[in-house]
Amino acid sequence: MNAEAAEAVNADLLASGTDALLSGEESDRKSARNLLISSARSRFIEIVNEVESRVGAPDLYAGGAAGVLVRWRHRRTTLTVAQEQGVTMSLQPSASLDADEATVFQNGVGTSPGQAPSYLQLPYLWQIQRGPERKQPGVARTSDWDQLEQALQSLFELWADQATLLYEAGWCDEVAFDLTKHASEDRVLGLLQSADDGLALFLHDDRAAIDQPDPDDMVARGWQQRIKQFRAWIASFEPGPDAAATAARIMVRELRRRKAATPLSISLTALSGTAEHRLLLPGIPLKC
Repeated sequence: MNAEAAEAVNADLLASGTDALLSGEESDRKSARNLLISSARSRFIEIVNEVESRVGAPDLYAGGAAGVLVRWRHRRTTLTVAQEQGVTMSLQPSASLDADEATVFQNGVGTSPGQAPSYLQLPYLWQIQRGPERKQPGVARTSDWDQLEQALQSLFELWADQATLLYEAGWCDEVAFDLTKHASEDRVLGLLQSADDGLALFLHDDRAAIDQPDPDDMVARGWQQRIKQFRAWIASFEPGPDAAATAARIMVRELRRRKAATPLSISLTALSGTAEHRLLLPGIPLKC
């Protein structure tokens, strides 16, 4: 089969999937499967835009180790376009899809039967939700600092590649959140991943501290400079194999230095969003 014929087959699959979603035809869980729309991952945004032109704006963007996925819900059916080995499309009953994913998150990460062996094995670690807010499953909160560090490192590893796709597609221009000691409302750390600046951490001044920390000590701890107007120290990271692990390690260390007893005392706050988009972090085991 030549390339032109293969492209026609792909277009037919794309059209049949979107037509089935709009028709309200209920998909059969037993027959649900991923259909290869294109073997070229680079066509992902193009295919998402084509589906959007047919059925409207998607409800959800999300990312896990398998790649980025985009979802549309209509009546009782969910259509998913995913960037995996290529670009795939699937139709599934929304109720069964939601139940399956909720079970994975509820079982959590660990070595017990039914648990995901790592945070990267969860269905997704981040989401950008559009439209009316919907409750989404997430992992249970953890009291273990090592687990939190692993989850943060996994998220940053994904964002190194997947956030760029978000920016190129125009779905958002940054993702950001704060980590706050919820009992005292002490905003300890902020994270910003943006199209222009990449990954950056912000260590906010300790409200309880009288003296400013020693600059040499701060540099030794991984902080590069103090931004006076923000009352924060900043650490920026160039893309590379060690960036995610280093950023996660710095965040956990600073939370512990700020006398957070366990991750149970920390909340995710100030998650980025607009009138149309809301960032969710279902793969991070912290209170939201």
